[in-house]
Amino acid sequence: MKIYKLVNVLGAMNDTGKLASDMYELGKKRYYSESHGQEIPISEMDFQYLVRAFIKLCEQEDMLDRSEHMGTTKELMEKIKDLEARDTLEYHDLHGKIDKLDNIISEKDDYIDHLREKIKGLEDTVQHWYKKYNGLEDSSKTKGHRYVFSEIPNDEYGKKLTRGMKVYLNNESYTMRVRGQHLKPELRGQGKASYGQSIEDSTHLRVYIDAI
Repeated sequence: MKIYKLVNVLGAMNDTGKLASDMYELGKKRYYSESHGQEIPISEMDFQYLVRAFIKLCEQEDMLDRSEHMGTTKELMEKIKDLEARDTLEYHDLHGKIDKLDNIISEKDDYIDHLREKIKGLEDTVQHWYKKYNGLEDSSKTKGHRYVFSEIPNDEYGKKLTRGMKVYLNNESYTMRVRGQHLKPELRGQGKASYGQSIEDSTHLRVYIDAI
């Protein structure tokens, strides 16, 4: 039975006496028939032929793109997967480079702090001997290291503690720096503590608070 006849029969059986309006416009829609070698109106197709054609279209790999230059849907999906895999590798490579740069910057900062400590130590020594030589030694001067807090465990508790200090610090008068203390045992002998190791390589933390 032709499709246009089937539409009329089904329409007559419907309560409203007809089907949706686009069902009566199938003569304007055309389907390329390989067996006939030409396009034919869908309304002129036999019902069984229409079903077989629909099944065939569903089974074709290139139903989304018939262009031989674009390739099949499967080939396009493989290309997309290859691009995603390459982007993932590039992302991890870039992330690794950023981590290395962060480590280098951290090491440089630690080295600068190390030099500052040395300079400060020399200044303190010169000032101490100058005051002592001139009888100006201040007995109330704080002795020992410059850091205010030390031996803070480098764990979640210690990190929360130092973050809290920064939140409530009077930053109009003081600056605060958190540095690593004590190299992790498994990293010893690798030269990571030559100029003071990074926080990530430390078992504890120390806090410097300096007047502005």
